[in-house]
Amino acid sequence: MYFKTRALLTQVDLEFISQSLGGTEAERKAILQVAGEPETVTELLHDPRLFQRTTTVPPVFLTLSPHLYFYLFVYRALEHKHIADDDLVDYVAGVCVEFRSAESFWQLSSPGDKAIYAVDLISLLGEVDKHQQYYLRRFIGNVSLFLTGFFPDFIVQRSRKQGAPPMKYYEAIGRSQYETAAGESPAYDADAAPILTTLSERFVEIRSAINVYTDAYLSLNNQKRSIQIIERQAATLDEESFRQSLEL
Repeated sequence: MYFKTRALLTQVDLEFISQSLGGTEAERKAILQVAGEPETVTELLHDPRLFQRTTTVPPVFLTLSPHLYFYLFVYRALEHKHIADDDLVDYVAGVCVEFRSAESFWQLSSPGDKAIYAVDLISLLGEVDKHQQYYLRRFIGNVSLFLTGFFPDFIVQRSRKQGAPPMKYYEAIGRSQYETAAGESPAYDADAAPILTTLSERFVEIRSAINVYTDAYLSLNNQKRSIQIIERQAATLDEESFRQSLEL
């Protein structure tokens, strides 16, 4: 079991779960008593009422840890496409938690230069040992997934206006780095091997699922029905995902 993001839930998170799912005080206490058990808390996190409560106004999610919020967000997004394996969700949620901080995202950029390019990261692979290569490959895959999942408009606009690499470029890099890392994973992080394989094989599906939910629930400018976003969705999503984006 890849139980890293779920292992970092806070007491406030557990209380949120019990308050959301318990109909009586006795039920809420019972949930709190078992919510710390890995298998039990995982089953509880499947309940759609939890994610629904994070979408309230004022936003309840501000009181939650990023680990819980992103787990619920990613789970619902992938469940919408019937690919919500809990270990996969745990890993992807962990990527979201890591890159929510600009400091984490730009950690490999040059001092004073907030720019980082995939080709530069790939070139670093020849400068480090095998162990470092493994984690760098995962980092490159994670960056590719995070950018394509949460910032598709940034990628598409830069590609159209500046001739920057398109979405498919980042998808190809993400898939290839995850695939290579999956083969090396038994030597460094065996629990991650099947997750990395899935990320390689289903990168586009996972990226698309995150796009749909990002547009529906994390659109800060409230323009999810703008013609520009609909055009981007039509150009970058498969038919099923595009239909889902219009329904949410």
